[in-house]
Amino acid sequence: MKKNNFYKILVLLVIPVLLDSCFSDPGTDIRLTNAAVIEINEATTAGGADVSKSYPRVPGGPVTLKDSIRVNLVGPQRSSDTNVSFVVDPTSTAVVGTHYNMISTGSIVIPANKSFGFIYFNVRPQNINAGEIWKLKINLTAADVAISSLFNTFTRSIRITCSYARSSFVGNYSALEPGYGTYDVTMTADPTDLNTVIVTNFWDEGAAIKYVFSANGTISIPLQNFTAASSGSQFSVTTQATGTSYDACTGRFIVPYIVRTVPGGATADTNTHTFTKR
Repeated sequence: MKKNNFYKILVLLVIPVLLDSCFSDPGTDIRLTNAAVIEINEATTAGGADVSKSYPRVPGGPVTLKDSIRVNLVGPQRSSDTNVSFVVDPTSTAVVGTHYNMISTGSIVIPANKSFGFIYFNVRPQNINAGEIWKLKINLTAADVAISSLFNTFTRSIRITCSYARSSFVGNYSALEPGYGTYDVTMTADPTDLNTVIVTNFWDEGAAIKYVFSANGTISIPLQNFTAASSGSQFSVTTQATGTSYDACTGRFIVPYIVRTVPGGATADTNTHTFTKR
């Protein structure tokens, strides 16, 4: 027998043995199944089981904002409704009635011939401060089909963002003027410009001065003249070139300013006002 033919016969004899050993070992079988399973959609995404979400807070805006968590039926759709039960995990730091309210209460239905349903809840942004994070954790507990052991829980980390609204900067304030002290002022809305407020008692001298807000977080004081109540002297005021900022969540804002004499233009004061709502 030629050597090449011998090797060919040997290979043909060995391959079935190897294949049999690969596919018949216990625990190595691959089986496909049509069994359905329930899972929380958000838990399967890149964010994982704890995902932060920011909700807008606007003074005088909505008390509640509706949100949801999606629950998936993975596998073939069913001809009847699929009932799914859930609980709010007691380790949640979000407080019901303060930071959120549940709309769905204890269970939801994935309708017949559908692949998902929703757990609905309301977030209460007016009760959440900037920088706070409150966690609402949901656990799936039972269903008409199996529940995923990997994706059966999800935490919504609730926080807020505050976009600019002039109404955030209207009301009673205290003004901190370093080297002088703190005194009361009032902010009123300028009827001629939607981005302008009028600060009464500027410099603790009873003057009404306009402050112009921008959506990018800065404030400017257009060049204006005023009369000091204590002396009757004339002055002008404008913003320093840098350092203005505001917090749309708290209404707090900081404005460096320059006061000059009128006439003459000599510098009478270079300082900063920090305005904090009372």
